[in-house]
Amino acid sequence: MRFFSKLTLLKQKVLNSWNKQSHEGAIFRNMTKLITGDGIARVIGLITAPIITRIYLPEHMGVLSVFTSLVALMVPFGTFRYSLAIPLPKNDGSAFNISVLSFLLLSISTLFLFFIFMFFGQGILVFFSMDQITIYWWLVPIAFAGTGLYELLSGWAIRKKEFNPLAKTKVWQKIIGDVVKVLFGFIGIRPLGLLIGYILNQAGGIIRLFKDLKKHFVNNVRYISKKRIIFFSKRYSDFPKYRIPSQFLLNLSAKAPLLYFAWHFGADTTGQIGLATMMLSLPISLIGYTTGKAYYAEIATIGKRMPDKIFKITKNVARKLFLFSIIPFSVILFFGPVIFEIVFGVKWYEAGVFASILSPYLLTQFIYSPISEGILSVFEKQSMVLLIEISRVLMTFFVFFISFLMKWTPNYTLILYSIGLSLHYFFATYLVFWIIKKTK
Repeated sequence: MRFFSKLTLLKQKVLNSWNKQSHEGAIFRNMTKLITGDGIARVIGLITAPIITRIYLPEHMGVLSVFTSLVALMVPFGTFRYSLAIPLPKNDGSAFNISVLSFLLLSISTLFLFFIFMFFGQGILVFFSMDQITIYWWLVPIAFAGTGLYELLSGWAIRKKEFNPLAKTKVWQKIIGDVVKVLFGFIGIRPLGLLIGYILNQAGGIIRLFKDLKKHFVNNVRYISKKRIIFFSKRYSDFPKYRIPSQFLLNLSAKAPLLYFAWHFGADTTGQIGLATMMLSLPISLIGYTTGKAYYAEIATIGKRMPDKIFKITKNVARKLFLFSIIPFSVILFFGPVIFEIVFGVKWYEAGVFASILSPYLLTQFIYSPISEGILSVFEKQSMVLLIEISRVLMTFFVFFISFLMKWTPNYTLILYSIGLSLHYFFATYLVFWIIKKTK
């Protein structure tokens, strides 16, 4: 009997080890698929960036920065964050009803936004010191709808682990968007070329992604019902209740430097910091985005009833992200100004200085961002997301309030901002692991 008992125990250990390797392996296999496509897209971006920075002036980049900030602040209200719940239900019929709910909300909010900007857009933008984009107000609802729809389709792709279509769309979006930026810049359509190119970068692959996922939609159309849509709107009501304000606050704190600099220092300096943050976001959007999507898909499959397994996977993922990030962020920290001047031109030296200052906080964000969304969604800690983002926004506004009172230069302002956010992300990462441990 002891022999069979030991044999059973050994078998269970082997199965547990295999399952751990299987889930972790799946994360990194799917991550590899996404990196392949997103990596190609980023390479395209790196190739075209020196061309774009020589065609457009810093003030043009400042207009783009303000535009992207405005869109980012509105995007959480598109699908009311229900799109984040698409990977969670056990059956596809339930998930498809959530998808329909997300689409209906996106359609209504887009129409509402269009009419608001048609009649009151200029007054709103001038009031918030966004005068630079008043003539491009009509692009805001388009960018809003496109980004929301791509978010919805991405949620379904994550659920079905259709990472190849996601990777392909990333490549096509980047190619189309950057080609438009360069062509429009050459023929003198500035800064409009940057804005249209940005929209295509965010949502240019919608049609392609829809075609790849169409078979899943067709198979689940029969499950749509008004009763089920209402049921799931209540079942996952924590997503709009907590995720909308938390995502809004996340985007607000992320875009706060651009908005503050646009208001206080002008479009030229805003363009410099815009390029700095855009280049620094490359590793975050490449490795962080791909890891986060693959990680979320895998732990959603495991479920919150197996916290030990999720804890081990999360620890391994965070460790690898940290090891991977040390070298690139160290290079930017010590050689940022020189690199930016050589790659983008002499007029972008200041952007390199800004990049060097911001690199420490982006290192901590690089580790936190990929694991946070998955953990907080799977363990249904939407209220915790909101608290984290509230603390981040308060810290951010405190920094800029002090900067304004003390009349600090852009450099001193960004130094305090970088230190504050580094501490914030370090604490938030600790909190993620605490949530998993507490569930054990």
